[in-house]
Amino acid sequence: MTRVTDLDVLIVGGGLAGLSAALLAREKSLEVGLVCKSKAGKSGNTLISAGVLSLASYDGEYGDDPGLFEKDVLDSGAGINNAELVKVFAEESCSVISFLREHGVNFKNIDGKLLVKHPPGHSINRSFLAEYKSYSYFNRGLPLTLPLLEKALEGGVKVFDETTVIRLLTDEKGIVGAVALDKNTGKKHLFRSNVVILAAGGGAGLFERHNNTSDVSCDSYKLAYEAGAVLRDMEMAQFHPSMMFEPIKMIISNPLFGAGAVLKNIEGEEFMYRYSEKGNLATRDVMSRAIKTEIDEGRGNPDYVLMDCSKIDPEVLDKKYEELSLILKRVGIDIKQDGLPICHSAHFYIGGVDIDSHCKTCVEGLLACGEAAGGLHGANRLPGVALAEAVVFGRIAGKTAADVCRNRTNRVTLTEPEDIMPASRSDDGSLQDLVKELRSVMWEHASITRNEGSLRCAKKEVERIAMQKDLARVENVRDILCYHQLESMISEARMLIEVSEKRKESRGAFFRTDHPQKDERFRGNFFVKKNADGEMQCFFRKAKS
Repeated sequence: MTRVTDLDVLIVGGGLAGLSAALLAREKSLEVGLVCKSKAGKSGNTLISAGVLSLASYDGEYGDDPGLFEKDVLDSGAGINNAELVKVFAEESCSVISFLREHGVNFKNIDGKLLVKHPPGHSINRSFLAEYKSYSYFNRGLPLTLPLLEKALEGGVKVFDETTVIRLLTDEKGIVGAVALDKNTGKKHLFRSNVVILAAGGGAGLFERHNNTSDVSCDSYKLAYEAGAVLRDMEMAQFHPSMMFEPIKMIISNPLFGAGAVLKNIEGEEFMYRYSEKGNLATRDVMSRAIKTEIDEGRGNPDYVLMDCSKIDPEVLDKKYEELSLILKRVGIDIKQDGLPICHSAHFYIGGVDIDSHCKTCVEGLLACGEAAGGLHGANRLPGVALAEAVVFGRIAGKTAADVCRNRTNRVTLTEPEDIMPASRSDDGSLQDLVKELRSVMWEHASITRNEGSLRCAKKEVERIAMQKDLARVENVRDILCYHQLESMISEARMLIEVSEKRKESRGAFFRTDHPQKDERFRGNFFVKKNADGEMQCFFRKAKS
């Protein structure tokens, strides 16, 4: 028998955005449920983040202000941010540290003052670090999420772990609930809810080389698209310039560049000034493409370049980067004198569900926040803004949910869709293999650089994989969940390819080798939605001057 749970608000995603939303919604005495594919507070990309939040002035102590932060975010976005979201974000970011501290989060400090860093792209020092000394360096997001999870549980938020939402349910008035699948039992779980908040992260796992967790797989976008929401900027994906794959897999901290680190190719050349007047303080998009170019043109070793930290004051490395230094030392690298082998990897999905400043979508009762939502970053994202965005818009989504619930109090009879589960099939084809193939195709033909020919090739391969998906083996709950993951990834791949073909220019993190210049005709945003015939509709809107 299918389990049914009644809620006021259903939150999809158990990371920083989802937990922030849950706390605010629960403060309004709403019945709040949070569904997580893995373990709430212990999964998703927050888990493996650096625990860094870039924020405007905290108590006016660091010489920052919301206006300067707003300008930096807009400058990074290359003219196509949602300016209203940027303004709200910059202003609301001032209260993030206070909010997190109230909920049990501690921040790193040196000699009684909060530690603050200056990553590339920011005008000044404004990145604050959660205190993670009692956690693994590889799980620096836990000191952010675990205190919030504890407060959420204490406050009465219902948490449904290892449960995957596979379809949102709507009627003519909007959202009415969702269908989920229990990972352990394989049984369906129906949620009846006046509001659904999508906070299940983004889709950088669409690419073969990425640094996301395995449970973040484009779900937010597919759920929103099928429910009738509009998505924006789906051609925009950010690639991190300093990912180490060997001798250990880890992200190397961007603020090292602000402290004095430089990139060198195999010839020992400090090459970044050939690509940007900002040199090693260039934004991530410029730096990632520069690294790819050096590697492609044979100046790599052979698949990476080197980060040289020898110019950084040893005292700074000892005080601010002690944990990183110790980890590297264990694998035979001395950060003070050895070059760190790094290359680019898919990191963050800039596009997402189109929202207003209250996190509302065009579907009544459907909200989105965190990496699930698009618009804040425009064509590029500054370091440290992702976690700050998760808290700011998670809180806004929680508050908005309470307002929406006042006007949506009717409990409807849920109708379970008939086509929600794939038919059982015994076949030689593996869904897991198709996921790997799709990632390889997208990395090779539609990742950091694209052109007409590569996109045409990607489209052909994606459609081949889509056809094979419906013939592949489905024998257990693992296969069913993989089927839905692959559906979400194919949906996102189609959007990315469709819009990339239409944007005949290069802007921010988006680069076409056959249209390498920025073109004023494309200073605006592409939007996609599912039309009445079930086909993808794509339209363009010029940005306001």
